[in-house]
Amino acid sequence: MASRIIVVGEVRGQLFPVFAKLSILQAKQDFTLALITGNLFSEDDETVADLIAGKIVVPLPTYFTVGSTALPKSILDRLEKDEEICENLHYLKKRSTTKTSEGVKIVTLGGALDPAAIDGISKDQYSATQTPGDAKALYGANSADILLTYTWPAKIRRGSKIELPEGAIGPTGQECIADLCAALKPRYHFSSTEFFYEREPFFHSPTPDAPDAKSLTRFISVAAFGNPAKQKALYGFTLQPSADTLAALPLVTTASPFTPIGPRGAKRQSLDPNQNYRFNGDSYRPNGGKRRRNNQPPPTPDQCFFCLSNPTLATHLISSIADDAYLTIAKGPLTTSVTNTAHSLNFPCHLLIIPLTHSPTLALIPAEDREKTYSEMNKFKEAAQNMVAERSENKLGAVTYEISLGRGVHVHWQFLPMPVETISKGLVEAAFLVEAENHNYPPFETRDPGIGLDEGNFFRVWIWTPPSERQTEGSTKCLTMPFDDSVRFSLQFGRTALAKLLGLEKRIQWRDCAQTEDEEKTDIEEFKASFKPFDFTLD
Repeated sequence: MASRIIVVGEVRGQLFPVFAKLSILQAKQDFTLALITGNLFSEDDETVADLIAGKIVVPLPTYFTVGSTALPKSILDRLEKDEEICENLHYLKKRSTTKTSEGVKIVTLGGALDPAAIDGISKDQYSATQTPGDAKALYGANSADILLTYTWPAKIRRGSKIELPEGAIGPTGQECIADLCAALKPRYHFSSTEFFYEREPFFHSPTPDAPDAKSLTRFISVAAFGNPAKQKALYGFTLQPSADTLAALPLVTTASPFTPIGPRGAKRQSLDPNQNYRFNGDSYRPNGGKRRRNNQPPPTPDQCFFCLSNPTLATHLISSIADDAYLTIAKGPLTTSVTNTAHSLNFPCHLLIIPLTHSPTLALIPAEDREKTYSEMNKFKEAAQNMVAERSENKLGAVTYEISLGRGVHVHWQFLPMPVETISKGLVEAAFLVEAENHNYPPFETRDPGIGLDEGNFFRVWIWTPPSERQTEGSTKCLTMPFDDSVRFSLQFGRTALAKLLGLEKRIQWRDCAQTEDEEKTDIEEFKASFKPFDFTLD
């Protein structure tokens, strides 16, 4: 069923008149929900007490985020206690992805850019400032029906013939907001200014898996409520349940003003809005162009299982996103929620540590990002090790392994908890040595190749033992197996060795261990609650 939505420009504390106006409109139009852009409250808002006391009626579900000014203390107090502000009024958080009961997916980035911020993710969900890292953290949403941002995207007026109102000066806009819009391809992107501005709809570049589809975005900036120039402060529209990306484009449409991006901001080619395109395996060609006849190339970021730009990525499995890497629980985990219950671990804790850069090996990541990525992946590994050790009272260590393969797709590390007794008896090391012998693989070497520059292909496993009464700090042993292109290396080698060691042979193939989405959500919530004290992305 279609949703009728009304968008309101920033209110700045005019709570009585704005909700009175919405009550009148709601009686006539029966809107599904309302969105407030910009600042709902003023810095010193005396009407907040009346709102909390129920003296101001909010006539329909209404969603808002933080603007350029801090939320009133009384509102903050209720939000931090997870209490309702009042009936029908919902805070979307500064950086969030929300799906309403009607199925409308709203991605939000409130606050103005912190001028001192270089990158990173802001520490709370209530401050009136945001960082470029906040925008990057939302790439994992993959798509949006509505993108709501306080600031404009940079270059939004490029290619547009729509003029600003006389005397109006358009905001400079932020590159990170433009990149976010390019990544999510929202159906609507709303922002707020003193004046009303509605750009021509623009279409985004097709993707390899849908070369004929043209995702369409409408950018609208709604004027402040009660503005003296009587600019349009209320915008109503109907949102269909899903977009028809194969439908003919509206007559007045432009190409996207943004350059399409990958998960690390890597630029992709722009397309001519007057041309029809098809995907030829590694790039887009106009119809009539010759296809390449070489072997099919490896998956692009849009197709990769580990890239945040992949629209099919299971984002509900992601725990933490940092500047250069992210942490997620595994789909079809080897261990289960009962594997380590004897050591107080009631969730699988099979984790993946994944660089944001789409690269087959760490060594092939661009030089400017390589060291930072490796360092951040190690921080995730160490944090996970410390978490399982504390949770189990040092009865659990951990095993982390990696396949560094030049012809691979997207390098990543797999992490699993391991009983200390199993590690101390040398059984983990033996499991990998025996499995290597079974495959006639080259021998292991006791060394750590680090980032792996000039190493070629290799399999690496870190075996970590937590602190003990005799050893106040944990210790790590790294085994590395170098191999060349003559070796047909099994991508299931690490999982197979550990499955046999743990008596979980029936779980060697992750597809045989599929869970329902509800089960996955239970696991990720359990993990995130345990990992929170160790999660450096929350600092």
